[in-house]
Amino acid sequence: MQEEGTGDAAATVPIRLRTSIPGCSIPYVPYMVPVNWRRSQLSTLVNKVLQSADQQRETVPFDFIVDGELLRTSLDEYLAQHARSTEEGIELEYIRTTLPPSFRDAAKQDDWIASIDARHPSLVLEASYDGNVRVLDTQNLSASPATYVPSYAQRPTSLTSAQWLTPGESVVTGAMDGTVAVWRRPGADAQTYQVMRAAELLHHSGPITNIDVAPEGSPATVLSAGWDGSIAIWDLPRDAEFPTTIASGDEPVKKRRTQSGNKKAATSETVVPLEPTVFLAQVPASLSVSAAKALGTTPAPGNNARTTARLQGNQVFGAAWDGSVKLYDLSQGIMTGEKSSDKVHLCLDVLHGKSTRAQAVTGHMDHSIGLYDFRDTTRHTAMAIANAHTAPVGAIRAHPTSPYLFVSGAYDGRIRVWDVRSSKHALFTLSQPRDTSGDATKDKAKVLGLDWTSDGNSIVAGGEDCRVSIYQGSGIGAEHI
Repeated sequence: MQEEGTGDAAATVPIRLRTSIPGCSIPYVPYMVPVNWRRSQLSTLVNKVLQSADQQRETVPFDFIVDGELLRTSLDEYLAQHARSTEEGIELEYIRTTLPPSFRDAAKQDDWIASIDARHPSLVLEASYDGNVRVLDTQNLSASPATYVPSYAQRPTSLTSAQWLTPGESVVTGAMDGTVAVWRRPGADAQTYQVMRAAELLHHSGPITNIDVAPEGSPATVLSAGWDGSIAIWDLPRDAEFPTTIASGDEPVKKRRTQSGNKKAATSETVVPLEPTVFLAQVPASLSVSAAKALGTTPAPGNNARTTARLQGNQVFGAAWDGSVKLYDLSQGIMTGEKSSDKVHLCLDVLHGKSTRAQAVTGHMDHSIGLYDFRDTTRHTAMAIANAHTAPVGAIRAHPTSPYLFVSGAYDGRIRVWDVRSSKHALFTLSQPRDTSGDATKDKAKVLGLDWTSDGNSIVAGGEDCRVSIYQGSGIGAEHI
């Protein structure tokens, strides 16, 4: 098939076109097209073939992947760059074009932001190095956030991670002193409130690297990973009704004011500590968590080594500073896979979708990104992106619905969105208004916290710049057309 008006003298090349988009396949036959065609002409071709079978179908812009990279040149330029002839032909995979989200707004905070949880449809939860948890209104960042000191009012310590246990209601926090605490958030109309130390989950002997919470199920599954090289897992009631005892002869409740002027009342409860249901030995690592069942046996703790962790179904993924990435099956109580590399892993997440449930993506100290596929038996990375950033990659978050997209944040201040089908280059790099104070270093502030909103259309980030920033997009990760 040749586009009308291109001229008989134009050099042509045979191409074949395929896609993974449901309901958007066209006949997998050679199409003779001019070699000077680019993405826009190829997109027009695909749309015309689709509309020839369904005249009511709307025109949709497509991108094209060839040999693992997005086509950003004409076909003849691509052939020349790769020393290929027109006689060989080209196979292209077409995907829906993803437009980059644009900077929408930012909220200035008092200290570095360690983590972001944006799963609630209208609230952003952030943990800060000043020991506070703040809840911001996604649609009105300029409003003063609700500020809480979870369980550290009498012993201030920096927080490293915070996640909703029940979005909008109860929270799990991890801290530099190794404490994992679960507590209830008071009602939004409360003028004064008690910060309920509902439970302290005692296990770690070093700082908490990250925590994660299973998105479904009751009891809830909470995972924590620490610098002590271990991963702890708790099964907790979602209503945060944890055992406490009221101490007799308590001193009068101390109160402290937030920046907004509201009073904070310290709790007079004595917390009954809870032991983990399961703990796993791991060396310096990063993990991803979704839901878990108790193991029949309890492994011995690991050596002193930083660990990060996440849950995915009944699986726990761990990536460590020694270059190992491990997969545990909690239903069987065994480690079912292990990969090795020469990378120091700083962060990890798990790609979503049934076909990718065993794919973990990691960020590394040497500025690279790796994908580990536990569906095969090889011990090395399935995909490696060298020089993904110009500084260590400290934050990775998989798209909530797409099995292909993830976002990375690094110590170079950059936020980049990637598609594993075209991993040689990022889809785009997000930008925000430049700092106007004249301090050039603020434009390269470390990105430490990162998350997608639940619909996958926006990215929320924070870090060394002490700001919660929102980047708003539309249709990101949509595979159905």
